[in-house]
Amino acid sequence: MGKSFSRMWQGAMAFVMVAVAGCYSYQEPAAATYGESYSQRQNDAADDMFKDITVLTLRDAQRIAIRNNPTYIAAYHAMEAARMKYLQAWGAYSPTVTAFFDLGASTSWDIHRTGSSPTHDHPRYEGINTSTGVKASLLIFDGFARMFRLKAARSGFDYQARMEEDACRTMMLAVSYAYNTVLLAKENRRIALEDKRFQLSSLENTKHKFDAGAAPLSDVLNFEIYVRNADLSLIAADYQYEVAIYALAQLMGYPEGTLPEHVTFPEGYQTEFADLPAVEIYLDAALANRPDLKAYREQLNIAKYQVYQAWGAYSPTVSGYAQWSVSTRDERNYPRYHWDSIDTTGFSYGIQASWTIFNGAIRFNQLREAQASQAVAEYQVAAQWFAVVSEVRTAYANYIQNVRKTRLLAEVRELSARQRDLVQEEYQAGKAELTRLNEAQRDLVEAETSLASSYINVQNAKAQLISVVGGTSAEYYMSNDGSSRYPGLDGIAAAEESADSGSAGGQTEPVAAPTVNRPAPAGNAPAIPGSASEQ
Repeated sequence: MGKSFSRMWQGAMAFVMVAVAGCYSYQEPAAATYGESYSQRQNDAADDMFKDITVLTLRDAQRIAIRNNPTYIAAYHAMEAARMKYLQAWGAYSPTVTAFFDLGASTSWDIHRTGSSPTHDHPRYEGINTSTGVKASLLIFDGFARMFRLKAARSGFDYQARMEEDACRTMMLAVSYAYNTVLLAKENRRIALEDKRFQLSSLENTKHKFDAGAAPLSDVLNFEIYVRNADLSLIAADYQYEVAIYALAQLMGYPEGTLPEHVTFPEGYQTEFADLPAVEIYLDAALANRPDLKAYREQLNIAKYQVYQAWGAYSPTVSGYAQWSVSTRDERNYPRYHWDSIDTTGFSYGIQASWTIFNGAIRFNQLREAQASQAVAEYQVAAQWFAVVSEVRTAYANYIQNVRKTRLLAEVRELSARQRDLVQEEYQAGKAELTRLNEAQRDLVEAETSLASSYINVQNAKAQLISVVGGTSAEYYMSNDGSSRYPGLDGIAAAEESADSGSAGGQTEPVAAPTVNRPAPAGNAPAIPGSASEQ
């Protein structure tokens, strides 16, 4: 008894281990997301993601988002689900082996009998039947339908893989936008503080003049108002910073919803930039690398395979089978009380074929439906192609106009600073009106604010151009080389270097597109002119 129980226990444990080994394992989302309370949420490793970070760079934020953003991680698991579906499709080429066991009982009566030995006792028969066996079947031919199902499943996996890459592309753009908004809010706060310092200094000097009878009270009140206006600008900048932090924390999957107080951001935000090569280079790269366009092309492949699969319905289906079984029957005959026990074993095999000749035009219309779906997929690819071209041209123009604006605004800022200083000296000497000083200071603040926004717009345009051309893989962002070059498109990088050095035309003079070396899989964007310091 003990040995028998031990064997049963070992068998049960072996079954459990096999079942567990076959489960899909993954890291669960942050523990806090399972609860219904924020204040009493459960902490886990996600709450410690910033413990070793004091200055958060853009690359750090992107790496954290790749590890923790739930939308991107869900896209990865969708790709894995498609992979499992593809592996399932391979199962159609293997035999199906089934073990079976049947247990049944039967009762019958003779209600009328004629012949040489008629009887009137109406005998009754009772029997217990069992059948145990193994059956194997194998699909031999089905008009290549399973082959095209397999190819469609493979394209389905490739579609989800491209969607995972596209989720990374769009997430990296969102992280860049949120991060750059933080930098802009920091700079707007600095500008508001500088304005407040100027207004306070002017207020103090004007109070001295007022006390000496050299300035009217209205001048003192003027600077009092502008000090408070500077405070309003500070409040607006703080709110902008706070909201941007919340957006960044959400993208990085940080359960706190905001960043720890010890985390700071780099001080530098200004970008060096150069003219771009011809837009055709970026169009070629985008049409070859955009993961969402590739995903639409995979959907077109799926539609084509489904058309081929529909043709298979016109073909015969051929399968082979083999079966071995053991049957038993225990039978009693009443009222004669005869008892029989029969045990039989048997083995059978063969080939089965079927061919649908007519089914009410179902398969004909299924074929037409598949062909119509293919047409839909073709036009969806065309629509996305046009969208990619439009997005690239828009991003290209956006980068160029922001670079031009930034160069002009840098000059405006320098001129405004010189003008404000001169007007301030003239006002202090009694040669300029107070309204003129107000205008000069307001012009300087507006010039600095516009310049900061323009520099950030250049950064955003750079991120936009990287994104619309195809982005880069998650592996690139997770690397630690700190390079500002985007790998895989050396020809474009070389063209940009030529444009930067003046040996080739910039955006106003088209240049011939160089050879683009695209790795497999090609999911990388061309290099964009780098920053003064990679963030």
